[in-house]
Amino acid sequence: MWGFSRFALLRMERSTWRELLTELERRGGGWRESGAFLCAESSSKCPEVTRVVYFDDLDPECLKGDIHIVGTAYSKLWDICEAEDLMVVGDVHTHPGVNVAQSGIDANSPALARVGHVALIVPNLASGDIRPSAVGVHLYRGDAGWRSWFNRRATIRFNVRRSL
Repeated sequence: MWGFSRFALLRMERSTWRELLTELERRGGGWRESGAFLCAESSSKCPEVTRVVYFDDLDPECLKGDIHIVGTAYSKLWDICEAEDLMVVGDVHTHPGVNVAQSGIDANSPALARVGHVALIVPNLASGDIRPSAVGVHLYRGDAGWRSWFNRRATIRFNVRRSL
């Protein structure tokens, strides 16, 4: 998708998207999941990701096949957000294979349990040419659980546009 949809939950420039995928693949090493928090300017009404904070930069021991982030990592994340006037608007993590639905662990353990938080799941451990339509987009609704979009509907909720 080249422009931004008014229904978008998250927006990102294409150059940021490509850098993100390259880094997720590198950090996963081709055999384990990797992930990151997605941040936008605090004043943003419709979040455009301007900063990516990788899970293993916050907690070097978190990537053990699956992902387990210790509580102290969140203090580091909040410090980054405060220093750069950012807010966390979502997270992204990889899955092996093409399934981008949430696992039971994903659904029961949101990276950030805040209503409106968006979780993206990238297939194939971010290896190869991953288009936004291949990503699962999951919106956390608190006690109401998750709402998910896939394929073309995912690209309406998660917009990637050509860099300016």
